[in-house]
Amino acid sequence: MKYKVESIGAEFSNKGIKALEQRLDSKASEGYKFHSVFQVSQPGCLGVGQGTTTYLAVYVKD
Repeated sequence: MKYKVESIGAEFSNKGIKALEQRLDSKASEGYKFHSVFQVSQPGCLGVGQGTTTYLAVYVKD
């Protein structure tokens, strides 16, 4: 089994949702199936400053 993980951002407009659909279609054409999505927090630069939150999508290929 092979996994692929990629950042899909944290804010979605209608245009962003359409782009996500296209990304999922693209991964499917490569033989990957969508597995899950989870939220991660990234600290600010050098541990200072404002951190960010994003989402990671996980795809799996048998």
